[in-house]
Amino acid sequence: MSSLVSVERRRWDIDERFTGIATGQALAPAVERLVEHLHREGWVAEDPEAHLLPHLRRACGAPGSPWRLLGGRLLDDGVYEVEVAAAAEPAGAGLPIRDALVLLASVAEASFAARQVDEDTIECVTGMLDGDGAYAAHGHLIRLRIRR
Repeated sequence: MSSLVSVERRRWDIDERFTGIATGQALAPAVERLVEHLHREGWVAEDPEAHLLPHLRRACGAPGSPWRLLGGRLLDDGVYEVEVAAAAEPAGAGLPIRDALVLLASVAEASFAARQVDEDTIECVTGMLDGDGAYAAHGHLIRLRIRR
């Protein structure tokens, strides 16, 4: 039974340490600033079809792209849900986020965070925070749905 407990504590298949080397505090202030902006009324920009879709369409249409763009729709909560189909096998078995990050980079702004929710869903927030550039703070919420 003790070997089962050890496997459950592993962070990956060959992990022998069972713990990391530090907290994430070194980057926490930047992430916390992004979270503060996420709570601001009106921070999510309108019209993702004009601001995001052309970039995503270009990235999916690029030679060698592992994606085919199927479409997008703006949800009531401000999330722009984008459907793509895998045109090729993902770079990492079971980790489509590796290929998805390349696609999402086509719309990335100064702040960017992404998370693989499940095998077929990647969620991303990207935007400009106060002081990031010449334009007012704004952002985008993207949910990438992968159809196989």
